[in-house]
Amino acid sequence: MAQQINLLTPILLAPKRYFSALTLLQATGLLIVAGAAAAVWLQQRDRQQARDHQTLLAQYAAEQQQLAVARAGLPPPLDVNALQQQLQGLEMGNLQRQALLKSLGGEGSRTAGQRHSDLLALIARTLPEAVWLTEVRYAPGRVELVGGTLDTAVLRPWLGQLTASPLLAGQELSALRVERVGAPVGEAGAAPLLASHRALEQSRLPVWSFRVISAPAVASAASGAAR
Repeated sequence: MAQQINLLTPILLAPKRYFSALTLLQATGLLIVAGAAAAVWLQQRDRQQARDHQTLLAQYAAEQQQLAVARAGLPPPLDVNALQQQLQGLEMGNLQRQALLKSLGGEGSRTAGQRHSDLLALIARTLPEAVWLTEVRYAPGRVELVGGTLDTAVLRPWLGQLTASPLLAGQELSALRVERVGAPVGEAGAAPLLASHRALEQSRLPVWSFRVISAPAVASAASGAAR
């Protein structure tokens, strides 16, 4: 009886190997190349970060130096008490200026014969020929006249006319001081008179300097009674 022999039986075939030595070698090579590339990239990144860090350190040092220079240029700390004193002085000055502006602003509301300019006009109108003025100071409640004369006898009548002015109501031009120009006792107003009227001295005319300061009439009367 005939028999059939099958030589292609799967059992007799060589088994398939999915992880051969060549595959492992190729995979290992790929891993090595990838690891080397990653190491090179990381190394370059570290170097770039190190350079950036050095740049930031240099900028920080420059900014610190600029800050030190700016702090050295700052003014010293101010004292609070000194600032308060300066503020008080400024406030007092403002109050004085406001009072002056108020006094000057009321000039136009006064009637004729009571304005400050009327007193100056009266002085200029009644000034005797032998008398001249070098300085006129006027403030509410006080008048000061400085000048010179060739005849002292005309001073009293002239001052009487000024005292009769409405602006000098309640005041009296009593503080009168007369000195011969060039005398040993020096008056502060005598030096300008001596310099400006040198021609009168050369002509041997007597020159007298005077200073008149107004005072309240009540105080003047009290001082006279005390004498």
